[in-house]
Amino acid sequence: MRSFLTVLLTAVVFLPLTANATDVEGDVWGTWTRENSPYNVIGEIRVPPESTLVIEPGILVNFKGHYKFIVDSLATLLAVGTETDSVFFTAEDSVTGWHGIRFMYAHRDCQLSYCRMEFGRATGDSLDLLGGAVLCYYCSPTISSNTIRNNSAGWGGGICCEGSNADIVGNTILGDSATSGGGIYCWSSNPTIANNEIHRNSAMYGGGGIFSDTDSEPTIRANTISENSANYGGGVACAFSRATISDNTVRDNSASRGTSAGGGIWCYGCSPLISRNVIKMNSADWSGGGICCTNGSDAVILNNIICWNSAASKGGAIYSNTYSGPRVTNNTISANSADKGGGLCTERYSTAAVLNCILWADTAVEGPEIYLAYTGFVGVSYSDVHGGWEGEGNIDADPCLVGPEREDFCLRWRSPCIDAGIPDSLDPDGTRSDIGAFYFNQDVPGIVEVYPHDTPIIIPREGGELSFDGWLFNFSGQSGRVDIWTHLFVPEIGRYGPLDLYNVRIPADSLGLNEIGRRVPGIAPEGDYVFVAYVGDYPSTIIDSSYFYFTKEGEIVGVTGDWTEDNLPLDYALFQNYPNPFNASTVINYHLTVDGHVKLEVYNTLGQKVATLVDERQEAGYKSVRWDASEVSSGLYFYKLTTGDFTEIKRMMLVK
Repeated sequence: MRSFLTVLLTAVVFLPLTANATDVEGDVWGTWTRENSPYNVIGEIRVPPESTLVIEPGILVNFKGHYKFIVDSLATLLAVGTETDSVFFTAEDSVTGWHGIRFMYAHRDCQLSYCRMEFGRATGDSLDLLGGAVLCYYCSPTISSNTIRNNSAGWGGGICCEGSNADIVGNTILGDSATSGGGIYCWSSNPTIANNEIHRNSAMYGGGGIFSDTDSEPTIRANTISENSANYGGGVACAFSRATISDNTVRDNSASRGTSAGGGIWCYGCSPLISRNVIKMNSADWSGGGICCTNGSDAVILNNIICWNSAASKGGAIYSNTYSGPRVTNNTISANSADKGGGLCTERYSTAAVLNCILWADTAVEGPEIYLAYTGFVGVSYSDVHGGWEGEGNIDADPCLVGPEREDFCLRWRSPCIDAGIPDSLDPDGTRSDIGAFYFNQDVPGIVEVYPHDTPIIIPREGGELSFDGWLFNFSGQSGRVDIWTHLFVPEIGRYGPLDLYNVRIPADSLGLNEIGRRVPGIAPEGDYVFVAYVGDYPSTIIDSSYFYFTKEGEIVGVTGDWTEDNLPLDYALFQNYPNPFNASTVINYHLTVDGHVKLEVYNTLGQKVATLVDERQEAGYKSVRWDASEVSSGLYFYKLTTGDFTEIKRMMLVK
């Protein structure tokens, strides 16, 4: 009888109180399985020292109250889901929330991957205020491929690192909030923060997206940091630390509380490396729409695109204040705005050393490119400054950028910025340095350039003409023959062509043709296009390419259209329709090498013909036809092209 009662009591303690649910509290270890999910947390839980807890994919961890999940000294937590089957940490009460996962001196093998964490609330005193969803306290877990959203804390609304070298990689950190570090906060830590989407987080003080605080040296690389907000450093804030901020897109962030500064990046008493970023469309209610350096910050600002940022007062792109001295080298700074210093402003015993930079098309009431406020200083050399600026090697000339309106700030071959930088500094191609963020590669036997007229180019709905100049430049010093061909990259379709294919003899120097025309038909889809010219040995070898952009305003819904009049496709082809699957209408493209009778028909899965799209004689060329399928039902259809001896069939899916 005693043995039976023991077994019965054990079952009462360990079996779920309800079907497919398990209540947990206190010390936990072992494996949490899908069969026992959800796991309802009814009190504080802890993975004890030197123990391991594995949480399998597909498990729901539901906190019934504001409880902590502690991973203790040298303990290991492995919560690893899959791309399609995550581990979900949430709270029954989204306002009270739960107290987050607290890695406290935990083992370095801890891992959170493919998890979803929401409604973490770090409240209380001291350490309890750190890390809304995750606290890394003197330990370095791997935090990868998670969604961390709608959490809050005093410091680190999503993640807080103190004494940590955590790997924070490939996560979506969204809608978190804190006093400092809305998305991520670092104190005395050197984490790797890479390939994350850090979006719409907020901080009352600094670092809407990320705050690198005292004695930290984080590597912040290849992230998209967007639409975050704070008083200082809407995207990223750095104070008394040395962050490396490289290869990120920092966009649409705001410093938006009164005398706020550093819409994109804010530096206070520190010298971060800010390199190879795109810093665009950030704003500050006071100063430094793109970057603000203040209180002795000597940031290295290198090879960035800084464009379309704004500040209500000073420094649309960059603001240097109070004994700061940023070094601004090889940047392209364009289309920023402020009341004073659309490109750059310095004041209060601060300076900026500007070298090999393009400052062009910035705007301000005073000092469109550069403004020196009270006791501010700037040294500019070997730079292209719109309106001119005194200094060795400076120029004032249109930099000839490929497509600044499309965020393409590469130089064209005719740019005055090529080989105009510091004489004793070389680009990777071995030539004298170019001015701006991107150098023009001359380490090729020759180049092709297309120069569009009247940019930006807008083609009306009924169609129109592209007009451009085309040039070949021969660097080999010897005449010879090359192929030249062109393609279009068409919205929602992809590469289209070749539209042109020539084999030409190029002299030892250059060959050019002005006023080249190319018709865009009315049937061409609306949207943004890229026209690309190539030189090489068609189709196997490309020596160089050049391109420009244009936009088509709407389209004419007709039967067929033609992209070319003179240059014919090399082969018959029937292309996959786009979009596919589609709802109501889709476009089918095909190539005809010779004139002839053409049939393009649509069949259902029973072999019954449901539409004849083309049944006529057509000239050779590049053809498009749109099928309006609004009168037929959803399902799989086949389309068949027949012309001469050529027949091809493809399938498409209509989904309504």
